[in-house]
Amino acid sequence: MSKPVIIENTVVRQDAFGRYCLNDLHRAAVAQGKATEAQRPSKFLRGEGIDAFVQSLSEAQKRASVNTIRGGLESGTWADELVAIRYAAWIEPAFEVQVYEQFRDTIKNANGMLTEQVQAGLAMLAFYKQEMRIAPSTMPGAMKKLQSSLGMPDILPAYAADTPDGCMTGSSEVTHSLTELLSLHGKPYSAISAFRRLQLLGITERKSRPSSKAPDKEKLFWSLTEKGLQFGKNLTAPDNPRQTQPHFYDLHFPRLLALMLNGAAS
Repeated sequence: MSKPVIIENTVVRQDAFGRYCLNDLHRAAVAQGKATEAQRPSKFLRGEGIDAFVQSLSEAQKRASVNTIRGGLESGTWADELVAIRYAAWIEPAFEVQVYEQFRDTIKNANGMLTEQVQAGLAMLAFYKQEMRIAPSTMPGAMKKLQSSLGMPDILPAYAADTPDGCMTGSSEVTHSLTELLSLHGKPYSAISAFRRLQLLGITERKSRPSSKAPDKEKLFWSLTEKGLQFGKNLTAPDNPRQTQPHFYDLHFPRLLALMLNGAAS
């Protein structure tokens, strides 16, 4: 949320479309002795040329540039920035300058805050990807959440390819969990014993995160190492995005089994 516009200790409210409350501007001007009680927004909107200006602006933006609400907490006249500045000029030129500068400073501050938030978010995602070796397919979802939290438009693709080194298909390989693949291949390993074997081979590693139920305790989970990424990918766990859930490429699982059984790839 952007920093509120405050003029002469009067907060100029905005609605969901970013339109400013002209009644708040009027109160701020009256408090400074720059406007009379008669210079209300309703009188301004009846002025010569204002209706045509408002209509042209509404058509250009494909939405109402002025909205008047009667009754309730949001009662008043709400207008886009251009209309608000024109209203300030109608009240008094010096007030127009004051309002314009306040709008400009507020936007500048908001842009600065947004830049800091974007940088912090990207740094967090970079750390997340590096430390947890998250698969590319999970990153668009994380970026979309970052965009949404910052109120930014969604410009990212919904899909990214995950492929092992040397893959020439250009698309994601089919993967399954270790439990599913062990069952499919009928090998005498439980999932936990298989993970421990892969840990000895440097393919998986044990990581931890604070427990959501008991912050003073740790929750352990498995993650593929850099070496292990040739055999699979790290997905974010569905029950907690702060931990990984290894999935293994179906096509490369026979080679991985040979490595587990013999200590060397066949």
